Amino acid sequence: MAIRELTGTALAVLALAAAFWLSVLPASSNEILPTLAVLIGSLIGAAVLQGNPGTIAAATVLGWFGIMFAQPFSLSTREFNGLRRQAGRDDQEAADLLAYYEALSPFAIYLMFALTALLLAILIFGMARGRLLFFQNMLAASDGLAKFLNRVGVTSAVVLFSVLIFAIMYDVTQRQYLGFNSEWTNTEWYKFFSSTRVQEMEWHLHAALFLMVLGYGYIQDAHVRIELVRDTMKPRTRVWIEFFGAILFMVPYCYVVMNYGIENAMRSWTIGESSAATTGLPNRFIIKAMLPFGFALIALAGMSVALKCVVYLFGPPSLRGKSNYYAHSHQNPAPAEDDTPADTKHA
Repeated sequence: MAIRELTGTALAVLALAAAFWLSVLPASSNEILPTLAVLIGSLIGAAVLQGNPGTIAAATVLGWFGIMFAQPFSLSTREFNGLRRQAGRDDQEAADLLAYYEALSPFAIYLMFALTALLLAILIFGMARGRLLFFQNMLAASDGLAKFLNRVGVTSAVVLFSVLIFAIMYDVTQRQYLGFNSEWTNTEWYKFFSSTRVQEMEWHLHAALFLMVLGYGYIQDAHVRIELVRDTMKPRTRVWIEFFGAILFMVPYCYVVMNYGIENAMRSWTIGESSAATTGLPNRFIIKAMLPFGFALIALAGMSVALKCVVYLFGPPSLRGKSNYYAHSHQNPAPAEDDTPADTKHA
């Protein structure tokens, strides 16, 4: 059983990678359909083998968003015209891709609905076959994602903050004291770790630190809230707002940032972008790649929160105490409220 679950979890991780790759492929790429097939096949295998619920949930939701952004069955007018020009130059690959999109474009909206229904069925089947077990696994998925983000956030904070402090101390010491020592300034160490490089490293580390802990901050409910409005709401209303905010606004926005961030980082890598300063840091694509990675973490945090909200709103009363984290306010906790349905009370 352990091997079966491990294999299912590995397939879910493969689906996560396919969803990530699908979101960065250009619309005219001939790899979209094979990547989509890998995504769907891996999700089905993960659900059948009952892999880790958190990984399955993350892969399914991220896969759905990846499909929505990739639009694998249709192209814009500009993209169609570009393919037609390439096909007119006897490009057989472009001609085959053009024929594929021309055949499927009229049915694109129906195919997208069908894929959405399929992914929803995979999610339900992969989580559980019984109502109670379904919500228990959903809560376990939320907790699993939260645990992962907590580890990433704490580890990143400890490592990056420590290195940042050391870089600042070294920069100040070198400029104020060691920079006047001719023996020191002639060493290879001083030339490699010049003041310009160290100062650029400081803001690189600072940016990476914040990006790596964005998801951790949301899981810990540490981001700024408008408590003046939220405190007046009922617990269930707060959870509904949290759910819709995560699903309709935060996760889609994260995908937009990831899409453009990856494109920007890949362009930086292609052209060999480096610092504008002569003695600055090379490989500017590294820090640019941190932007989509950080927003991928906060997208996972949004899914963790959304899953917990679903358990609170629709799950059994026995799980409500474990899923009510976003139902109350830290500044003005809501009074205890009996959310037990009437039919349960009189049973």
